Amino acid sequence: MKVQGRTWKRNAIKAVVMVLGAAMTMGNQKCEQQGTSSERKLKKIVELGAIKSSVIKFPDGSYFDFQFVANQQMYSVLLGSNDFTFKESAVISNSPINEQSSDGSLMNLSRSDKQMMKASSQAGKGNGGIQNSQAAWCMVNLPQAKIKGSINSFELVGGGDLTIGFNSAGHHPTSGIAGLGFEVSSSQLSMSMRAIQPLSDKVLAAGNVTSSQTKTSVNFQLIFGAFAVGPSAFYQTPLAKVTENALKKAVANLSENLGKEEWYTRVLADHDTHLVVIGGTDVGLEVGDELLIYNEEYYWEGEPCNSKYTGGFANAGDAVAKIRIDSVGDAISRGLVIDQNDFRPEIGAKVKLFKMHDPDYQADQPGVNGGTQAVDSNQGTKAGRG
Repeated sequence: MKVQGRTWKRNAIKAVVMVLGAAMTMGNQKCEQQGTSSERKLKKIVELGAIKSSVIKFPDGSYFDFQFVANQQMYSVLLGSNDFTFKESAVISNSPINEQSSDGSLMNLSRSDKQMMKASSQAGKGNGGIQNSQAAWCMVNLPQAKIKGSINSFELVGGGDLTIGFNSAGHHPTSGIAGLGFEVSSSQLSMSMRAIQPLSDKVLAAGNVTSSQTKTSVNFQLIFGAFAVGPSAFYQTPLAKVTENALKKAVANLSENLGKEEWYTRVLADHDTHLVVIGGTDVGLEVGDELLIYNEEYYWEGEPCNSKYTGGFANAGDAVAKIRIDSVGDAISRGLVIDQNDFRPEIGAKVKLFKMHDPDYQADQPGVNGGTQAVDSNQGTKAGRG
């Protein structure tokens, strides 16, 4: 089943769309090339899936839940990443969108972001509410990628090459280890990670960290009983740093391989003269950044947003609008529409970077009649919609 957004108007103004889209896209390609040397980059919004791992078996018959520790550390590693950010809950939790308040009061947003949504909806002219798009509303909640991983081996090596832990062949036998503790001289870990497209499960990128890359000399006594009680003992040993460094290497490797995937986000609300998009300081957006909006066509096996998603696309030259960010919140940003063709941006439409602001950029001043004059360096001065 093919679900299309406003296709009944496409043929009538196809030439207009192609001209505007081509102009926007050429500028976008130019600015992307310029942006490769910029120190600032936008973080991809991801969802953290499970990091799978075997337990660690000790000679006294006790176990340590290493998977729990790996997932806890992965959370903090992603939180401190310069490449990724993630959301803990869906921004819009119910369908359809027209049941949601246009001022953001019923959305999962911070207090300051709700205030921005409310101010934007009150300032908008004409149709200031959220437009219902059954084909696209659920896209608002989707991350750009879902990250999954698995610990393939974790080995603690002691004197005489006695080893505790596991590798791809299974758990190391502990029959030759006596006593209540174990002198650890080195440790090593290997793991694999994947970035998955959320709806289709297509693998976007993968990364691996080998044992040789993480092998670290340590010197401490591992007390079996203490580890069996809980993770607190683990964090007090050098092993915590070993696993954290391995996770950081895996995330950096995955980010490098995911570099071919262009950054994007989604439209959250249409307030006529302005659009609100997902992503604020959490992704690195700043006032003055310019973004392009692309309506997409989605393919579902049944009811849109309530069945299996089989694919979608947005023509590269078919941008329907351009916005300039004028307000940045915690997890959302508002942008003034500075260029648009005859299509209205859909809720859930894809948003891509056109260009980052110049270092000496200064915010536009309010124009007459409550409007805003926005200057596009390529296309001259345009008035905000009204």
